[in-house]
Amino acid sequence: MTKPVKKRSKMTIARRVVVAAAFVACVVGVLAFGGAGSYCSFGVDAIAAICPLGSLEALFGSWAAAPRALIVLAVVVVLGVAFGKAFCSWACPVPPLDRFLRTKKSRRKDVDERHQAAAESLERWHARSSCGACSSHCSSADGAQAADGENALACAKDAAVAPEEKDGQETDVEKTLAGKRRFRLDSRHLVLAGSLVSAAACGFPVFCLVCPIGLTIASVIALYRFVGFNELTLSLVVFPAVIVLELVVLRKWCHRFCPVGALLSLISSFGSKMTRPRVDHDRCLRAESEPCTACASVCPEHIDPVADLGRRPLSECTRCGRCADACPHDAISFTKRGLALRRNESARKAADA
Repeated sequence: MTKPVKKRSKMTIARRVVVAAAFVACVVGVLAFGGAGSYCSFGVDAIAAICPLGSLEALFGSWAAAPRALIVLAVVVVLGVAFGKAFCSWACPVPPLDRFLRTKKSRRKDVDERHQAAAESLERWHARSSCGACSSHCSSADGAQAADGENALACAKDAAVAPEEKDGQETDVEKTLAGKRRFRLDSRHLVLAGSLVSAAACGFPVFCLVCPIGLTIASVIALYRFVGFNELTLSLVVFPAVIVLELVVLRKWCHRFCPVGALLSLISSFGSKMTRPRVDHDRCLRAESEPCTACASVCPEHIDPVADLGRRPLSECTRCGRCADACPHDAISFTKRGLALRRNESARKAADA
């Protein structure tokens, strides 16, 4: 198993800056402007919007079609189709807070789980590449006899080297490797359904009372009131306690419980591949029959960007950029332009050699 290369790209630095800037902007908006700019409600005066989950809960709670909530949902759908779950790694304060609260033991366990998921995806990649290539080879033989052992070996070798994309479409080999990743419901979607049902039953957004995203800002407000105005309330203890309970006791909040992530995953499953990670197979070490899992081993979502054979599909990608940072041959890009530049560079090196 190839160990990931530890380096910080411009994308990683930009992501961390954006996360910090978003948090600071929300805190300043809440403290200085009375609520404008928080994660739960952002905007100025009448031009404001609540989070997409809050919009859905408001619709279910009021049993009426609120125009503002519908507009918010429409905007979120458009952004989700284009950028998937980018909010989870580029704006949400929960993942950094979760990393801060982890113990060394839990961090080690998370690393082991990622490596195990990467090893499983590599096994599926080998199985798919061998079977898919042999089927393709035999079907294109124009009536020739079934491939013998030598031809089967050639098929497996051909499958390992997936050709380049043509006109923005996946090639036959890439489709064979990746297959059709069906969307699957998990525990997050059960929590999402429960939050909507509870809102409809109670008449108000029940989940907002325990949402760690909103509670993070609420804890900041409680701390500010205690320091600035000497207002000691139970909120200063209850809100942080609920956050710790959700992130520490209920381990893997983002993977197992977060209804916001569940909603975004539903939207991104219908999205385009515009900003998903793209792999230059000419650079990828798997094309050279090396068992490289550097990209999959660092993915917090247990995704394998090479052939979409990880535990979770590429629609769950949060665009964090860790896979691109870890790739030892810089074979991963998040834009067509970046992938084209890498391929041109590979072609120049091959020509020079």
